[in-house]
Amino acid sequence: MKEYLKQPFFYYIAIPVVLGVWAFTAGAVLYPRAKTAWELGEEDYVNAQDLLAQIVAIEPQRLTHQEKEGEVAGDFDFTPIVNEFATALRIPPANFTLNTRPETRRAGKRAQSATLSIQTIDIEKTTMFLSTLLIRWPDLQCERLTLNNLPQGKDNWGVDMTLTYYY
Repeated sequence: MKEYLKQPFFYYIAIPVVLGVWAFTAGAVLYPRAKTAWELGEEDYVNAQDLLAQIVAIEPQRLTHQEKEGEVAGDFDFTPIVNEFATALRIPPANFTLNTRPETRRAGKRAQSATLSIQTIDIEKTTMFLSTLLIRWPDLQCERLTLNNLPQGKDNWGVDMTLTYYY
């Protein structure tokens, strides 16, 4: 073993030097990075708050879709909701089939399920349909999604999804 490692004088010098290098690195490199990341996050937060305020001002009825605490949940109907979003995304009614099931109880909550089959749709419309539906209705969940590539073209898909709304 090397002799200088056995001498306490080595450690009296080495430890303060290592701590000094660490402190210099933390102050000169790590702190400015953390400060910049914090400022960017703060800026994103302010921008998000502005966007949320715009959404609330433009479409305040979005707030009423989530049931208020203590209120009894109303009936959820898949048919008008799916028709509304399909119309908005230009999915013709002849192109999809919606089958709803009666209300059941799951994990102590009321639940209603539906199976939606879309014969021909592209991926962009599928993701837009599903994401806007799930954002608008927070208690709605997509429990199963199946995509089948159709031979008619590159971006033609058959989609089957099982949606469940929990009261």
